[in-house]
Amino acid sequence: MTSITHGHAERPTDLCIVGAGYVGLTAAACFADLGHRVRCLEASPARLGLLRRGVVPIFEPGLDELVARNVAAGRLSFTDDVHEAMAEASIVFMCVGTPPRADGTPDLGQLACAARDVVTSTGRDLILVNKSTVPPGTGEALELLSEEHAAPGQRISVVSNPEFLRESRAVEDFFHPDRIVVGAEDAETGRRVAELYEMGTPVVLSDRRGAELVKYASNVFLAIKISFANEIAGLCERLGTDATPVLRGVGLDSRIGTQFLSQGPGYGGSCLPKDLSGLLAVGEAVGYEAPLAAAAEATNARARRSVIDRLETALGGLNGARIGVLGLAFKPGTDDTRDSPAVDLVRLLVERGAIVHAQDPLASPVTIPAARVDEPLEAARDADALVVATGWPEYAALDPEIVGRAMARRIIFDAVNALPSQAWRDAGFTVYGVGRGAPTSFHPVVWAPIEWALRSGAVAAAAPAVAGA
Repeated sequence: MTSITHGHAERPTDLCIVGAGYVGLTAAACFADLGHRVRCLEASPARLGLLRRGVVPIFEPGLDELVARNVAAGRLSFTDDVHEAMAEASIVFMCVGTPPRADGTPDLGQLACAARDVVTSTGRDLILVNKSTVPPGTGEALELLSEEHAAPGQRISVVSNPEFLRESRAVEDFFHPDRIVVGAEDAETGRRVAELYEMGTPVVLSDRRGAELVKYASNVFLAIKISFANEIAGLCERLGTDATPVLRGVGLDSRIGTQFLSQGPGYGGSCLPKDLSGLLAVGEAVGYEAPLAAAAEATNARARRSVIDRLETALGGLNGARIGVLGLAFKPGTDDTRDSPAVDLVRLLVERGAIVHAQDPLASPVTIPAARVDEPLEAARDADALVVATGWPEYAALDPEIVGRAMARRIIFDAVNALPSQAWRDAGFTVYGVGRGAPTSFHPVVWAPIEWALRSGAVAAAAPAVAGA
């Protein structure tokens, strides 16, 4: 897909993109590939230096090709000089971080500074398009802030255009989105922003608060769906059945769908946890409870603890046990370890006294209380158990016999359902997984409240027949 050159914008526009992170760099390269002229403003000297040398500082399939092609075509450039970045631009995309504070509310400091800097760099009328995830009402505040720093007669319009890019699929998602959401107080300004995409995608036009809420609501729904799957998986464990066909049977209902409906150690990454806590904070600020979102957060934490609890039961204790953990990224196909369930599993294991050796084929550096090793077999060496915490295809391709010979005990916990489990059982492994019933976790089912329809003696024969269900 990324090998196709776009460059077909009917009305090429000069754009400034503020921030060259996952969202900003992807947006900059993709808008340039659509034919727009893009200058990307990046404050980090290290990141800017890499980009100017032609090195893409993040792992995102296809992005390095897009950046190289559009830099060569003269449609994309990088700078730390706000005046250079704003030399021609009248539309600015704000793609800066809004990290959560300790109480779950987003820190909007970077957004405020970026808006101030771009507004004061020019006297032209500007459209500030916010792509950063923010609580509803931020657009009004950003417009007021911008007007305070605007030159006399300068008009600033703030538009919300939330991003829905999945890490490891960001380029594909930009060019083939499910929808484009634009929130503006002026319909013409909203249409002007939507027309930059020129991809025939469904466009949702709303006011700013509505567009800001779409991003929170979408991610919270996905978090709830994942937590629901893990809740059903926990019930399957108690009943001694397998959650995989159960959840597939649920997800094949077209009203529900199979995506995000699978068991595992919970959701993670840079979006779902942050947006869920952000929505809860918004609700608290306006005096509105969100019990479904709060329950999803609690269920997510329980999913991670449950993996460790079951492993502890299987080993007869974790204190002093040597555990190999395969995977640190929050999902396969990315190097991102932010809010990664795998990293949490490592920390929980160490808290219970385990000695952990962890491996990941791509994960960015992360501080963990464990040894990092380069190969899966190093993580497995002399291990009492192995935990697959990220579903990399490399792990599914491992030879169970070779891995087993390296380990002290043949116990494996596949927390992400990545392995061909029968092959591992055939190699003598005891295989555990989320949502799979096992003798150590099975509880007999007693239906005390049920009164059977058959009653004693002849009374049953005299009972009226049931006409239908």
